[in-house]
Amino acid sequence: MVPRTHLRNVLRWSGRLGIVAAVAHGLGTVGVAYAVAHAPNGGTPPAASDPCPAELAGRGTTESAQFAVGADPNTLSTWLVEPRGAVQGTIVVLHGVRLDKRSMVPVAETLVDAGYRVVLVDLRGHGHSAGRYLSYGIREARDISGLLDALEARGIQLGPVGLHGFSYGAATALEVAALDSRVRAVVSVSSFSSLRVVARDYVRWQLPALQPAVPDVWLDSAVDLGARWAGFDADAAAPAAAAARSHAPLLIIHGSDDPQVSVESARSIDRAAAGYAQLMLLPGETHASVLADASGRVRSAARSWFDRHLKEAR
Repeated sequence: MVPRTHLRNVLRWSGRLGIVAAVAHGLGTVGVAYAVAHAPNGGTPPAASDPCPAELAGRGTTESAQFAVGADPNTLSTWLVEPRGAVQGTIVVLHGVRLDKRSMVPVAETLVDAGYRVVLVDLRGHGHSAGRYLSYGIREARDISGLLDALEARGIQLGPVGLHGFSYGAATALEVAALDSRVRAVVSVSSFSSLRVVARDYVRWQLPALQPAVPDVWLDSAVDLGARWAGFDADAAAPAAAAARSHAPLLIIHGSDDPQVSVESARSIDRAAAGYAQLMLLPGETHASVLADASGRVRSAARSWFDRHLKEAR
């Protein structure tokens, strides 16, 4: 028979461990929610000037400009590059999460050299753009549509419009194409299919040993909390669903060995876009190597896609 004092001690420590587990669970939920919701620059962009880099300035006429867009309104920081010679169309280039427009300069160089006006954008809450919270393409898509409006209001003849995005920027590009009929072609590089799916991908990538112990219901609750914090519907952050609503020709590029955003996201987007999409899987490539694009294969494919679908639209 177990002594009463021993039983009391067991119950006391069981209760304490339960409290510790509950606190850890709560802190974990809040931590994930915070990471989901909050923008990398905390809503306060750097005050320093943001000149267009020399490698772009040498390719045409450049301008560093800020635009107030959306109902918020939100201020977006951009680099506009006008190519030398006839403008074949306008391509908006969008970066990945916790990066900024500087990471997309090699893409911009390729597209400017092909005769396109290129607009590199710091998405809300990134780089030199304002915005306290992330929304995984929902508000960001309205920002980019508003940016196109602002460019037209300045008297710029956009011509055929294309979107090129990497990861978070690719997800935003898919949302913009579903929203704005001016978009005539999209290149989506390493996009996630939905916020809920990419949250699971990131757990597998960052915490592989713990992933089997992280129930989907807990992760969903953390994502929901982050979305409420930021003021958007987590289920609406679904680029694959957006691809199904768009008729813009879509090139989907993804590394087969991507540990951060599973290749299944690319396949989901391809299925959703039905006859409007072409899927290009890169064997052995990861999220980081696709962005680095040492061989130039991604940039070359993007240029060919835009030449085919934007120049023909002129």
